[in-house]
Order: sequence, then C-alpha cells, then structure tokens
Amino acid sequence: MNELDTRLYALLERPTRAEELKKYLPSYSKQQIKEGLERLTAQGKILKNKKNRYAHAAHYDCLTGIFQATDRGFGFVLPDVKDENGDIFIPPYATGKAWQGDKVLVHLVDSPRGHKREGEILRIVTLCQDEITGTVQKRGKSVYVRPVSKKYPDLVIPKNRTLDAQPGDRVAVKVMFRGDNRLPAQGAITQIFGKTGTMEASIASILHENGIVIPFPEEALRQAQACGDTVDAGEAAHRLDLRDTLIFTIDGDDARDFDDAVSLNRLENGHFELGVHIADVSHYVTPGSPLDDEAYRRGTSVYYPGHVVPMLPVALSNGICSLNPDVDRLAFSVLMEVDRDGRCHKTQFAKSVIRSRARMTYRKMNQIFEGDTALRTEYAFLAETADRMHTLSQAMRRRRMARGALDLELPEAEIRTDETGEPVEISFRPRGDAEKMIEEFMLAANEAVATHMNRRHNPTVYRIHESPDPEKLRAFAQFARPFGYRVDASKPNDTAQLQAVLDGAKGDPRQRALPTLLLRSLARARYDAECLGHYGLQAREYLHFTSPIRRYPDLVAHRMLFKAISGQHYTQADAVFCEEAAAQSSTRELAADTAERDIDKLYLAAYMEQFIGQDFDGEISGVNSFGLFVTLSNAAEGLVRTEDLPGDDYEFDDQKLVLIGRRSRVRYAIGMPMRIRLAAASRVTGRIDFVPTPKQE
Repeated sequence: MNELDTRLYALLERPTRAEELKKYLPSYSKQQIKEGLERLTAQGKILKNKKNRYAHAAHYDCLTGIFQATDRGFGFVLPDVKDENGDIFIPPYATGKAWQGDKVLVHLVDSPRGHKREGEILRIVTLCQDEITGTVQKRGKSVYVRPVSKKYPDLVIPKNRTLDAQPGDRVAVKVMFRGDNRLPAQGAITQIFGKTGTMEASIASILHENGIVIPFPEEALRQAQACGDTVDAGEAAHRLDLRDTLIFTIDGDDARDFDDAVSLNRLENGHFELGVHIADVSHYVTPGSPLDDEAYRRGTSVYYPGHVVPMLPVALSNGICSLNPDVDRLAFSVLMEVDRDGRCHKTQFAKSVIRSRARMTYRKMNQIFEGDTALRTEYAFLAETADRMHTLSQAMRRRRMARGALDLELPEAEIRTDETGEPVEISFRPRGDAEKMIEEFMLAANEAVATHMNRRHNPTVYRIHESPDPEKLRAFAQFARPFGYRVDASKPNDTAQLQAVLDGAKGDPRQRALPTLLLRSLARARYDAECLGHYGLQAREYLHFTSPIRRYPDLVAHRMLFKAISGQHYTQADAVFCEEAAAQSSTRELAADTAERDIDKLYLAAYMEQFIGQDFDGEISGVNSFGLFVTLSNAAEGLVRTEDLPGDDYEFDDQKLVLIGRRSRVRYAIGMPMRIRLAAASRVTGRIDFVPTPKQE
C-alpha cells in the first residue's frame, strides 16, 4: 500500500463516511481520498455498508483468502491472515463462481453443518492467472481440453489457438474466458507436452503446473560460465585461509553438488572448534544480476528420481560453488566453540577459502563408525577426527532432545532408476549415525546464525515453525488414546508428551501411522522475515544457512550475515527484500514439494505395474468417505474404494476418521493391517488401485 492507502486503512478501524476522512487527511484532495477508498475496496481490505460507511472488512465479518476448490463442488478459503480458527468451508451454492487459486472476499456465516467456520464468497478479488493442464479431445468439429483436475470445467479451444495439438495430446491452456450462462469457458493452448499416456508427458505437465522451468535464460548461463572454474587468488588472499585444516564433505552416494563441509579441532581449553563451511554462493550470485533474478524466481532446486532441476546453472552448482575435493573453494565458515557436552560457548563467522580433503559418503562414514577395517585404513587421515565428530554430535543431539525438540524424521522412500529412467527398486532411505551427525552440525550452524542476526535486530529470512492448531492436536490425541497415550492438546508446548508417542511408535508396527498423523497435525514450516521460532526444533531462533546452492533463503541469509560481520549498514530496502524473499521462497518450496510428491507417485505406480494381480500386506494410512488409502512396506500407497469393501454399506465418521459398516459395524481405521490385491497402477496418473484380497473358500 502507498502512504495514503496506509493512512486511510489505519483510520477505518470503525465505520466512517468518506467525507469525514478529509479532516484527518488535509493534504489530500477529495478525489485522491475517493480513489484510495476504491483501491482498498477493490483489494478486499475495506467494505462499505448500506449507510455508506467504510470500515475494515473484518468489522463486517469478512476477510480475503485463496479459494481451494474440490472436485465435489464445495471448497475452502485459506485466509490471507492466518489465525487459530483455520480454513473456511464454502458450500457448493456459495462459491461465487470462483475457480481454484482465485483470491476472494468471504463473508463469514453461521454453519448449519457444524463447521468451525463457514462462509459465502461475495466476489473475486483477483483472478488466478495460472495455466491449466489437460488432454485435447474432439466433439464433432469442436476442439476442447479436458483438465487433469476435475476442479476445472472443460475449455473450448478456438481453431486459431490450438497450436495444431491433436486429440490425445497433454497440453497447457491459458484461460481466456471463464464462461457464463450462454457460452462455455474458452482457452488457448500454450504448450504441448506430448501424447497423453506417457509418463514423460505427465512429468512435463506436473513441472509446468507448478511453475518449474528446466532451461535457464541465456544471460544467466553466460554469467555462470563467466565465473570460471578456479578460485581467484586475489579474493582468496583477503579471506580466512583454512586450506591446511582437515575439512571434508559427507553426502549421499548420488549427490552431485556439495555445499557443506565440516571440520573439528581440539582447543587448548579442552573444548572443540566445530567448523561448518558452506559454499560461498553469494560471492558469485550478486543482487540484481541475471543469476540472482533466476534463483529468486526458482526459489529452490527440485529433485525427482534420476533428475534434478537446479536453482543455479550446473557451472555453479556442480562447479565453482561445489566443495569438490582437492581444489580451492570459497566458503562462508561458522566456527563454533563446543564443549564435550555439546554446549556452544562462542561463535565466529568468516568468509574463508578451504580445500576439502575427501568426498565422503554417508554409507562409508557409517561403515567407519561400525569399525570397517579396510575403510578405516583407507581413510586413516580422518578416521580419528570422524570418531570425535560422532561422539560430539551425539552429545549435541542429547542436548537438543532434552530441550524438547521432536524427532520428526519419517521414513522417506528412495526410488532407484536404471539408465533408461525406469524405476527398478523402491526402498526406504537409510538414516544412520553419519546422516544424523551432519544434520546435527547443520542445525547448530543454522541456529548460531539466526541467534546472531535476531539479537542484533538485523534483517534476514528465518525458517519458522509455528505451534500446532489445538483442534488438529486434539484430533491426534483421539487417535493416540487407544494406544495408551494421554496427549493434552491444551498444552502444545509440552513436546515431551508428543515425543513419547514418537518413541513408542518405533517399536510397535501397529503404531506405525502415529508419527505421520502427528506430522499432519502440526503447522507447515515456512519462511518469514520475523523470527517466530521453530516449534519442531524447540529453537527460539532458527534459519536456513547451510544449502545456498539449492535454496534461495540460505543465499539471502549469507548476504545479510556478511553485512553484519563487515559493518555495513542495512537499509529499508533490505528489510523489504527479506519479506518478499521469504514469501516467494515459501511459495516456491510448496510448489517444489507438490511436484516432487506427484512425480514420485508416477514412478511408484510405474514400478508397481509389474505386480498387478498379486496380493500384499499393507496398512491403512488414510480414511475418507470414498475409501481407504493403504500403504505397502515399500512406501507405495493405493486406494481401496468404499464400494469394493465387502459385505456392507459403510458410513464415514469424519471426527474419528473411520469407516463403519452400517449393519456389521466393522470398522476400518488408520493403522489397521489389511491384505489387499493390486488391481491397477498407472504411470500416467500415478494412481494405484487396490481391492481387498478375496477370502479363500
């Protein structure tokens, strides 16, 4: 908002006539005030009642938010201003013809259906500009696109807007006209992904839907190439020289870029200097440059089986910014003085030049910890240091868990592909002591930077995780109760009660669903320019600093920290930029997560195709009115439709999330084992369908 709009908004906490505002704003004309009121009204920030009095929309029980449609007619509005009351239910007759993603103005009403909040959409504030993906079809001479999502209507495509797409092609469509009582919705095809029925077309469609673009602009590629592949000697001379320090990287076997390295040295006072050395991407990606603009737009790298869509061109991400072994690299180092109990006493931040001594993997490091003689001999120059790191990380972890942090790391599916891109193996990604050690060191560095910045009131981008919604936590408590847990939802900050559930679930297959349910009941972590703390880590101050090659917020944190340690002055523009970067990064992270999840489903379904007709033991992982989601031990999840459940009609209890037979009273609930048969698997839609295994006569 400009200055006039800001002042107008501040004056309208109570209903006020337009002509009364002039005396409070003598330097503005009546016309300017009128235009300001129109702008605020158009944005849904204020409303005018029948008596021509303006006030905040909230005064009239209205608010703005993003409409989320469902394929069953009703929808929800996610309010712009989050509060403990959550989303707003919109019944089918009250959607105001809003489409998925529209920003809307909602009037809150009493709910006859018992929803916590219900509303009716008064008007659309901003039309969603996203393109829609679908399949080209023909009716007679008419060409139309049937969207992949049932949330959208079919779109008629004029003859001059087809791009010569043929029936069966998967395409992207720009909406030109939303339709009315006389004419259907119309659109223009903007991109052809390929024939519907191929996994390649589905992947391209998913990436497009989420705004993920693979090619880089030419200007960004040229700038990346100009960075060269060796460190400038003049730049290295001005930095803390750590090239003689034993520093090494530890990453997964298939990692392609290395943005963090670690070191550990014993100090004279008996403490240790733990070094976390992060690739100095900010040296090469400067504010306002083509590289920076593109990194900001992407926000994050995107990973799916056998592929990565990087945030930075490969010349940087796998080249000069990657902490490859045996070459000089520029880094931003966090040097922490830590005692044997894992307590941090002092921290130093410095731009540095390093030379990694080894490219270690989690697999090798875990084997070293387990006493593998051959590997301990091969890496004798770092084995003793690694052992000390291992011991220190365990002490640091004990301290973190003692303060109430939650161990929320759920098993993650790992999909391996062959040279043709076909999925050949699915398993859960191992998480040994080496993985936990690096995680602990990175958490410590992130927290150290956040503490330094927040306590000096410097602008930056924080990683925040807000306290859970009491209603969602109450629902989780109901699930946990039959297993003997007493979770008091009125005490969300008593995380020990939640960790007790997580610990108990580890040793009992029947409780395997509880950690997932707990995670769903918690807020989603996001980025913010305000330091609001991290609930899951129980950290008052936290941000992301350790992955600037693949995350834009980390790059911002590097820039802002360097200003702090080099004595530069911050400007209002810095604060505004951090706010904008936080919002953009949260949006892009959500898009990346959505794309990765949806593409993983395609690969899981493609892998399961070979097992159609076979029986499996699974576990109910979700319950809905239309059926049960069942997860197999290899992480593949499929749907058992309600109509395929034998011998009864079933009712859905949306409070307890169970299906109950009307006559038999048979119950299907999350966590129950279930023997199922694979009926179908589609590498095009990612859908896996199960049916209950027929009972043997």
